[in-house]
Amino acid sequence: MNSIQQKIEHLRNLIRTYDAAYYGRGESLISDSEYDHLYHELENLEKENPQFITQDSPTQRVGNDLTKEFPKVAHSVPMMSIDNTYSENELRDWVERLQRSLPGENLSFIGELKIDGIAASIIYENGKLLRGATRGNGSIGDEVTANLRAIRSIPLTVNFTEPFEVRGEAYMTFESFTTLNETIIESGQKPMQNPRNTTAGTLKLQDPKEVSHRNLSFMAYSVLSDSHQSSHLSNLEFLSEQGFPTVVHSSKLNTIDDLINFCNDWEKRRFDLPFPVDGVVIKVDSFSHQETLGTTAKSPRWVIAYKYQPEQTITQVEKIEENVGRTGVVTPIARLSPVFLAGTTIKNATLHNYDEIKRLGLREHDFVQIEKGGEIIPKVVKVILEQRPADSTEFEPPKNCPSCGSLLGKLQNEVALRCFNGSCPAQIQASLEHFVSRSAMDIKHVGPALIQSLLEHKFIQNIADLYTLTPKKLSTIDRMGDKSAHNVFEAIQQSKSNSVDKLIHGLGIRMIGAQAAKILASRISDIKDLYTMSSEELANIEMIGPTMANSIRIFFDRVENQSLIERLRTEGVNLKGTPETARSGPLNGKTFVLTGTLPNLTREEATAKIESLGGKVSSSVSRKTDFVLAGDEAGSKLEKAEKLGVRVINEGEFRKMVDGE
Repeated sequence: MNSIQQKIEHLRNLIRTYDAAYYGRGESLISDSEYDHLYHELENLEKENPQFITQDSPTQRVGNDLTKEFPKVAHSVPMMSIDNTYSENELRDWVERLQRSLPGENLSFIGELKIDGIAASIIYENGKLLRGATRGNGSIGDEVTANLRAIRSIPLTVNFTEPFEVRGEAYMTFESFTTLNETIIESGQKPMQNPRNTTAGTLKLQDPKEVSHRNLSFMAYSVLSDSHQSSHLSNLEFLSEQGFPTVVHSSKLNTIDDLINFCNDWEKRRFDLPFPVDGVVIKVDSFSHQETLGTTAKSPRWVIAYKYQPEQTITQVEKIEENVGRTGVVTPIARLSPVFLAGTTIKNATLHNYDEIKRLGLREHDFVQIEKGGEIIPKVVKVILEQRPADSTEFEPPKNCPSCGSLLGKLQNEVALRCFNGSCPAQIQASLEHFVSRSAMDIKHVGPALIQSLLEHKFIQNIADLYTLTPKKLSTIDRMGDKSAHNVFEAIQQSKSNSVDKLIHGLGIRMIGAQAAKILASRISDIKDLYTMSSEELANIEMIGPTMANSIRIFFDRVENQSLIERLRTEGVNLKGTPETARSGPLNGKTFVLTGTLPNLTREEATAKIESLGGKVSSSVSRKTDFVLAGDEAGSKLEKAEKLGVRVINEGEFRKMVDGE
């Protein structure tokens, strides 16, 4: 192994160690910037030395290929369903049945949180992730290997080299769910209903980049292996040693009272968790006891789920109000008579859009059942028609923007009502609030109230105007003393030196969050580069994909947006990117499309080779394509290349081109 290869392997092992600590144990052993530096160093070394790229490298987690179909795979051992109960008495009866089946034995149990996600199976061989599948019907599931690889908490490599199978739950945290829905709502689409359904849909997406962008998590709860373990608890310890996040807050329980206390305790505490939980799972710990107890036709006898009823209550809708977001989407919100639910006082409920109001048949002053289950913000479940006031009238969606009075409309294939007035005060206010927020430019002392005052005084109309404010001008605002004005001014000035990813996020480009902004910043030397990058170039960036690329292109194609950014440059705001080292070579400026299976190169190796020599790889053939590198079983891309007259080369010709072989 030469020095470069040793360096690459050293970086991989470091990153795996940090990933295992962060995703498996929740420990940050290194700062985000230090981690990003290591990751990009590895990425660059692999691109310069594509012969050393392996599928288990952290850089190869997210593939570029779209998955058109999800083959059916049979589970070696059925993923059986679990009996469930909502009753303490039934839980006691279950324990008594087990004791009768194992007379004289001291039973002990493991209590685990029942995460509300999607069950998945992952097979490892020779220490590497081989295949992943959904539970399906328990006997046969869908192979979703590429999408499971895109979940950062699932290790691609483990220390254990014998074949084994991990089973666990893929799920979405409330934070990831909220972030995704904010993006969807901004795009005028119907939001996702809950984290569980969103997880199920995400695992069946065709593009692993989009899966990675949605930030799913994974929690392991069992392992199948020929290696003999004596108990469920020892299996959890094994999984943890291999870098898997295991079911958090699991406890060893010895008596029926322990079980009931565990269930009741977490029924109260579950709303403090960052992910959805719909119950707890109780398992007999000893494998010998599990084997003796056996299974029924549907489920194991040695495990039971104690499920919680979703938290619901009834209250009255005092009013339905409209909120105008920074992209012009008008969202209805139910203002409720305050009611205590799931540990908090609820005053508002989400209605998503006006189609949802129509589906519910909701009117102002209706009494409604609200629920706080797999959502952070409560939702209206149904209208209590028996309690409807006699004088109620049907709710009519607004025809005009509640902020500026402009006519509202819909974009094609969208359900959301929009205000298309770019000068709408509510949109300007929301855009400015986003720009100064912590995840964007993080300008302290500038909140919604101050922004509203600045707009009312006509001191600002857009984000660039913030940088023209002076302490003298700020001090003329009501209740703004000299010291406060100075603090605001200094905070704005300090933001000029922020890294450009903070600015990109702050611009409010549809679908571009903080993480995507960081990735874009690492691919440019100046924000002006985004003025000219094609949709294909953007789509080929990790985690971006075609939908986000189109959104970026639309934003930067607008002259008014470019003018606004250049004003920021004039005011001294940092617009410089943090690019990887630029490269040139014999393929500089050439665009390739790969199709079929090459005899000796993987798709990733060929891509890395092309990019290391200055070329680009696109996912589709167009007249701008220079070469189509075709292997066995090439498909429609080859036909399109021949139709367009694009030069088609095989691996041998490619090697001569890049290596002179």
